[in-house]
Amino acid sequence: MKYAIYTVVVMLSVLMTSCQTDSGNVVDKVLADFGLRDRPEGYESGSDRVFQQMETVGAAEMKRMNTAGRHGEVKFVEDGRRGQYHKEVKVYESFVPVDASGTTGAGARDRGFSGIIEYRYRILRGEAKPTQAEAAAQNADISSDEIGRETYRYGFSPTGIWDGAPGEPVRR
Repeated sequence: MKYAIYTVVVMLSVLMTSCQTDSGNVVDKVLADFGLRDRPEGYESGSDRVFQQMETVGAAEMKRMNTAGRHGEVKFVEDGRRGQYHKEVKVYESFVPVDASGTTGAGARDRGFSGIIEYRYRILRGEAKPTQAEAAAQNADISSDEIGRETYRYGFSPTGIWDGAPGEPVRR
C-alpha cells in the first residue's frame, strides 16, 4: 500500500511538470477557457478564431444562397374563379454571427467547432400573369412586405477553419 501511494505521487508530479509550457501551464489555459481564470494577454481561444471567421463565412454563404435562389419560385394565387401566377424570390440582405462553440465527438476527427449565423431576407415578387410560363419569365423586382430570418449552423475544424460545406438549418 505504501508503494502504491509513492507511485501515485511520483506519477502526479511527472504529469504536472510535463504539462507546463513557456507561457503558463495547461491547467491555467483550461481554466481560462472555462472563464474561471483571467486569460493571459494575447490569448485567443478556438471559439474566438471561429467567431472571427464567421464574417467571411456569412458573406460567402449569403452570396451563394442569393445565387442559388435567383430563379425564384412561381406561385399561384386564387382570385375569384380564376387565378394569377407570380414569381417570388427570396433575397438575403444581411447576416449576424450568433454563436461559436466547441463540438466533441467519438473520435478525434469529429472534434472541432460549430458556428451559428442568422440571415435576414426579403421576398421580391414579379407581376401577376395568367400563365405559369409568363410568370416564370418575369423578373421579381417588386418589393413585398414579407421579411424573415433563417438560422444556419456551420462546421469548423479544430483549428477554427470553415470546412466549406453549406450550413444546416437550425430552429431557434
